[in-house]
Amino acid sequence: MRDILPSEMLHREALLATVREIFCRWGFAPIATPAIEFKDILLGKYGEDAERLFYKIEHKEKLALRYDLTVPLARVIAMSGNNLPTPFKRYQIQEVWRAERAQPRKGRFREFLQCDVDTIGTDSLVADAEIIALSVKVLDSLGFPNAITKINHRAILRGLMEVSGIPPESEMEVCRIIDKLDKIGPDGVRNDLLESGFNPDKTAGLLEIILENDAEPLSRVKSRCKANPRIDKGIADLQEVIRQTNLFGAPKGKIKVDLSLSRGLDYYTGTIFESVVPEQPHIGSLTGGGRYDDLIGLFSKRNIPAVGITIGLDRILAALIDTGKISERSTQTSVLVSVFDKDFLATSIKLASKLRENNIDSEVYLESRKLKAQFSYANKLGIPFVVIIGKNELQKGLYALKNMKTGEQQEASFEDLLIALRQVS
Repeated sequence: MRDILPSEMLHREALLATVREIFCRWGFAPIATPAIEFKDILLGKYGEDAERLFYKIEHKEKLALRYDLTVPLARVIAMSGNNLPTPFKRYQIQEVWRAERAQPRKGRFREFLQCDVDTIGTDSLVADAEIIALSVKVLDSLGFPNAITKINHRAILRGLMEVSGIPPESEMEVCRIIDKLDKIGPDGVRNDLLESGFNPDKTAGLLEIILENDAEPLSRVKSRCKANPRIDKGIADLQEVIRQTNLFGAPKGKIKVDLSLSRGLDYYTGTIFESVVPEQPHIGSLTGGGRYDDLIGLFSKRNIPAVGITIGLDRILAALIDTGKISERSTQTSVLVSVFDKDFLATSIKLASKLRENNIDSEVYLESRKLKAQFSYANKLGIPFVVIIGKNELQKGLYALKNMKTGEQQEASFEDLLIALRQVS
């Protein structure tokens, strides 16, 4: 967990503004849920590996900090579903907590922000496609035009396990182990499966199929594993989802079928997906999600279909910093209005007020120190311009505008100030 200072928080807020704008434009409405849930609400929804990462609260009512935003959403739908439209499209941007090792360079922290969108109440694959296309749009808008969204289907994975002779009761455990592929590699997955007691002959066939890298994985699986209802269902669903994502505007080259994609959480039932940046493999997935048609039924008397995705803002910010796509800046101020001396304080305050009325982010230096100290202050914060009002400027009815990056200084009317400063506001 960490403190976030202005140099990072300003970029974070700008990214959030973009994300919110896109969520709203696509018809998703905001909700919020408490940071604390009853522990029983969270247990049995994610899998044993995830549940070891809960932050439990010492309290007589057995509470815990939320692990993600999906299970709390399922609880909300079970409690309030009759008062909500169907389908219900929601977005939620809040912190979650996981007691795992922090890796700041990869954007992994114990407290982090999740940006979720979910569609509840329809099993239409159009909903899956819309959310995938939305995530492609978000990543493109945030500076990741080369991001690839990998897509798979839990029915294909479980059908392949069935063909390989892995018993149904072990399928989720195998999914969780396969989900570690990016972290521990193929050999690590084989060792984990062996140490967990799985027959190496059965898992070898499964791994051979999912790890083979070719241009048409669905055609290959269909030809090798005939007459398996699960696999046939998963392939048909994926083909339809991919077709629909193209209709929503996601280019074909940005969607890739990856049979090794597993998503380790237990609640996924259908389409699963996550986005990565090929040139930054150490960052991991920037988004992740899928269909979870059975989760809400754990809280209510009936199953309610749902699909959603999480956009990891902290990882996105880490990736942008890693590539130098964002510059260091500790304020949103466009111009510092200097104070030439104490006699000019009122004049400086009035100018700053007038600039703000014209939607220019401005601040006044709060002391009558030498201009050199005021320039140093602007440079330290990354303020791009300083306005100087001295006796000469006041007599001419003009202002001196100093560009802090180039060092150039020019006289300007108020209208000229607005033109120059609006270029950086």
